[in-house]
Amino acid sequence: MNDEAVDKGEEQAARTGRFAVPGAGVALVRQETVVLLVDLVESVRLMREHEAFTVRRWADFVGIVTTEILPRYRGVLVKSLGDGLLARFETVPDAADAAAAMHRTLAAQNVGMPEDQHFDLRAGINAAMAWSDGIDIYGTGVNLAARLATLAGPGETIASASAHEQLAAALASLANPGETIGSATARDELTHGVDASCEDLGECILKHFDKPVRAYRVGPPSPLPSLTRRRDYGTAMQPTIAVIPFSARSDSPAIFDVGNLIADSVIWRLSKAADLKVISRLSTAVFRGRASDVGEVSAHLGATYVLSGAYVADAGKIMVSAELSEARNNQVVWTDRLNGEIGDLLRPESELADRIAQAVHLSVLDAEVEHILTQPLPTLESYSLLLGSIKLMHRSSKEEFLQTRRILDELINRHSRIAAPRAWLGNWYILQVTRGWSEDRKREAVEALSATHAALDRDPSDALALATEGFVYCHLLKDLETARKRCNEAVNANPSHALGWLYLGTVNAFMGEGKAAVDATRRAIELSPLDPQRYYFECLGAAAELSAHQYENAERLARSSLVHHRMHSSTWRALTISLVAQDRMDEAREALARLRQLEPQLTVERYLARMPNAALETGRQWACCLAMAGLPSGNGNSNRH
Repeated sequence: MNDEAVDKGEEQAARTGRFAVPGAGVALVRQETVVLLVDLVESVRLMREHEAFTVRRWADFVGIVTTEILPRYRGVLVKSLGDGLLARFETVPDAADAAAAMHRTLAAQNVGMPEDQHFDLRAGINAAMAWSDGIDIYGTGVNLAARLATLAGPGETIASASAHEQLAAALASLANPGETIGSATARDELTHGVDASCEDLGECILKHFDKPVRAYRVGPPSPLPSLTRRRDYGTAMQPTIAVIPFSARSDSPAIFDVGNLIADSVIWRLSKAADLKVISRLSTAVFRGRASDVGEVSAHLGATYVLSGAYVADAGKIMVSAELSEARNNQVVWTDRLNGEIGDLLRPESELADRIAQAVHLSVLDAEVEHILTQPLPTLESYSLLLGSIKLMHRSSKEEFLQTRRILDELINRHSRIAAPRAWLGNWYILQVTRGWSEDRKREAVEALSATHAALDRDPSDALALATEGFVYCHLLKDLETARKRCNEAVNANPSHALGWLYLGTVNAFMGEGKAAVDATRRAIELSPLDPQRYYFECLGAAAELSAHQYENAERLARSSLVHHRMHSSTWRALTISLVAQDRMDEAREALARLRQLEPQLTVERYLARMPNAALETGRQWACCLAMAGLPSGNGNSNRH
């Protein structure tokens, strides 16, 4: 076919909605179609446990749908999917009523049956342009109906925004019975209580769709709904904080600017946190004195969190009342009263501003963890998933740690072209080994490198992915030279990347290069003063100080780390070694006892088997310190990796 014929064919298709498939002789028609897709909940389990019964019952149900339900609501069965059905309708109310009839049919059949044999459907409805060859239907609109069905709880129907518009129009027409929808009156089409409720679930992230999709629950919620009502949300990877200048409790002009000074100091500190977006005070100043309406601040500035407060100053002293509110539900997530000196706010290292910023940052992370523990993943903002997963990854509970894998998978599905979620997944595999929850180092290394390679495919200069890959080579493959090379690439790609410097310092420590290790880890801590995992930075910093024989510094960092996380066994090891090196044996034995409570199976042999520097002087020296504190040598049967 020449170019002129192609142009004419496309022009005709655009004018008529018909498109001839070259060589196939099949005409596809593009037209407005209402699609209903229903899916049998837990079909795999039902087939595995009750195969013959499930097959017979499903076949009987399909018979009822095709002979009774679809004819009643003017629907046409497009195809049976084995454990689901795809049907098309002329109107959304017909599709919604048909879905409701299917739910009712199965609910009636479930009565008297064991719960593990219940049949429940999830249904998705979409109204969109679709292609049809007279037999099947094709297009993104069909795919969207299928993805919407995945959001439904057992017995629920989820509709798209376009489908909801038709339902809303039909509801509006109930006030005017003469108005028609399609070929029948609105009152005829809205039957069996479908019009009773239509709940806006907000915008949801769907797999393989680049943008959030607005979803609506049609009819009552399931006893086990997958979604709850939520505000609209976007796909930003960081929450946004607005710091409103604090208000004075007195009218004295002499102390009026102190409120701006507090805001400036806190903003400066929060802006150093890579996982937060902070709005300039030039934009927040207008809300001074009227920050109580968090919704208004959020609407104008796009803030997800708002920090405000007031102060009383007298004779150089100041008392500050601070309050952090969450815009999505207008709830206070942190509040405190803090005392200090006005002169302190003039210093770059203001203690008062630092205390406020630290508390705000930790409160934001705690709030995001709470969201991912209590809300269904599809309704959560991407920054909630990312921040929450990073913090959960470092918690003591194995259950919470394993949950982060599901969260990271959700982020990867949403943001297939972004490197960060895959890089954090690589960290997850490392932590699974270093925390003793997997002994298959080779398998975890393969999985971790697969994740970091995928991240670097998307962004070859991503510092987090490069640093993580370095740590994979360090901890899982014990290839310290390659590890140092990757970490150097990370800090060269981004000289301000704190985790890159931290991992580089740790690799240097294992290699016995104490000064380089200390320089790198100290720089990491300076670059990330508000890092939510500060205990982790201080723990690895302690290892660097050990390698430089700075045992007092190692003890100081280890004890500071334990203030934030007393269940981290690596920190207790570092503290034990530092105390032995200072010949404080009673304290060392006490620290080792705490370590063995966390790792009762630990022996010197197991320790050396896990450490990347076991064959180097640093590894042998540290193992000797643990043995001197009383760690058993092992029986020769421990699992080497």
